[in-house]
Amino acid sequence: MADDRRRKNALSCNGCRQRKVKCEKPTSGPCQRCSRLGKQCQLGGSTSRPYYHTSKERYELLVSVVRHFVPDASFGTEDLRKLLKSLPARVDASPAPPAPTMVDTPSDASGPWLSETVTQMNTPPASSNSPYSASEECAIEDLENTLMVDAMNVPRFSGSSSCSNLNAKIILHMSKDSDGLSPFADSEPAPLFDGQVISYRNADYLPDRKALDQAAVRFFAEINSVIYILDQDRFHHWIDDIYGGKGVRASVLVILYLVMALCGDEDPSFHIARSYMDDVIEESSLESVRAIMLMSLYRQREDERSVAWAMLGVAIRISLSLGLHQNIGYVQDTSIYGSEVKRRLWWSLCEFDNWSSCMLGQTSGLGRTNSSVSLPSQEFNTTPYTPPGYATSSASLGTLIGQISQKLYIQSGNLRSKEQVTSELIQKVDIWHSELPDHLRPNSAFASCFARATLYLNLKYNYARMLIGRPYMAHSILCGNSHDAVFKSRAETCKLANRESIEILTEFHRRGLLSRCLWLDTYFILATAIVLFLRAVETPSVKNELKSFLPVLRMCERSQIAKYAAESIEKFVYNLENGITKRPTINVADPFSQQAKISHAGGSCHGINFNELGDLNALGSECFGFGEDFNLDLCGAWNTMEPGL
Repeated sequence: MADDRRRKNALSCNGCRQRKVKCEKPTSGPCQRCSRLGKQCQLGGSTSRPYYHTSKERYELLVSVVRHFVPDASFGTEDLRKLLKSLPARVDASPAPPAPTMVDTPSDASGPWLSETVTQMNTPPASSNSPYSASEECAIEDLENTLMVDAMNVPRFSGSSSCSNLNAKIILHMSKDSDGLSPFADSEPAPLFDGQVISYRNADYLPDRKALDQAAVRFFAEINSVIYILDQDRFHHWIDDIYGGKGVRASVLVILYLVMALCGDEDPSFHIARSYMDDVIEESSLESVRAIMLMSLYRQREDERSVAWAMLGVAIRISLSLGLHQNIGYVQDTSIYGSEVKRRLWWSLCEFDNWSSCMLGQTSGLGRTNSSVSLPSQEFNTTPYTPPGYATSSASLGTLIGQISQKLYIQSGNLRSKEQVTSELIQKVDIWHSELPDHLRPNSAFASCFARATLYLNLKYNYARMLIGRPYMAHSILCGNSHDAVFKSRAETCKLANRESIEILTEFHRRGLLSRCLWLDTYFILATAIVLFLRAVETPSVKNELKSFLPVLRMCERSQIAKYAAESIEKFVYNLENGITKRPTINVADPFSQQAKISHAGGSCHGINFNELGDLNALGSECFGFGEDFNLDLCGAWNTMEPGL
């Protein structure tokens, strides 16, 4: 009995046991890890270890074998079942198949919302009809993508077109020369490493430890819960090292300073972080990607969104150099958890870039490079504030946002010519929503720690619907011509999504979940407000709904454009309540600079002077993101369009 009591007293809490870290408990209160996270220790429950810790080494070796033969395999239980069923029947004493080659083939393995092609392994059948005999086939394989270490001993992606790749192939081939002609037979090639060694450093300035811990709690709850950047345990280990006097890389120091700048005391943390950015880029590590993403978040919040978008391009290039966009970037990982963290960071960067590009009406810097890497696993959870499956659903929706922005707004063509594209995009969004797990829906019963992430995911879904229907709604309301059923249907979808977005944002506001640290919160509020504004232009009775939304809009007055939007909408509501009116005539060249009149069927008339509303052009260009090809005069020209346009 005494032994049993000792075991119970020394029992690790659930969090430490799950993470496999030492549970250091004081005489009373929570352990050190739970104390840092602002939580109480939870004891009891199942003591079985997670599946990936059972026979860990054997499991990881098996995974390495599978990855060797099927590089793009997903290790979800259902995916492995499908892979097993797709394997060809075993044939004894069959000849060895030809070497696999890389080809572009259509794939919907990760869902219909992803890009149209992915790079897959294709093994031609043994009975393939070839015009050449086996003796005529080349014995040298084609150049393939590879990884080469740099001066920091970090594996860097090297594509098949690079001279370094060709040189490595030549050395490999000639070193096997049996005639003794190879210059590489007896000596290693010169170490021509790329880059330079970046030394560790100590912090010249450290913020108050308690204030930093408080900022970290806020960061992981409000930002990292919806945009994955940092592993919480690793971040606190970094803090312990830094405050313990150990040297760390510049990128780690920048991460510390920017967490403080985003969620705590800004000065002097931001200025010190900015002074280290050259070192962060020279380092070009995973931590560099994290640091640059944090810097972009800070710049966005400070109304420097173009600078933030440009900086994301650097993070993308560093990720490409690490091979995160290809399966080869993960084959050398010995830890399943570490590999998943890298994959999740890559998809988070992709999503962040798609959103940032969409905000500015810009083309994403990723192109189609993210199509060959499988989505984040639904079975791993790397943060206590994110529900299982969130990363997978959010990454696929982020890809959809990039497609909507590119195909509907950036590519040339008018709305009539894009009706088929729009229908396909709507179908993809509907499929995404139909496949969303029940526990990620807003009407489900979810834990309070998952509330922000769950509501955020559904807010992004409704934004995607508004993004598709917005230009149709704008034409239907601002143009005096009649429109067909397609336009009306798209406009109604946008209005419905707008109402649902208002409900979600109101719930955010009621629960106190809106964040002033993250610009994306402000952007969703603005994007919802401007569609609501359009609805009020069409139907003045919506002014009550617009008026009720003002408290939510005022939550983001830290941003100049949000503060300006709130003031403009207040004036608009005031003019609706005190004016006279008839249907507006919109001047395409200067849509908000004239005396406009608004009518409401069956209602009294109120006059509105758009000059008194301020410069809503700025608000429209920021939140609508119509792009250069948007033309309000399009509707009137339809009858004279050439066939096929």
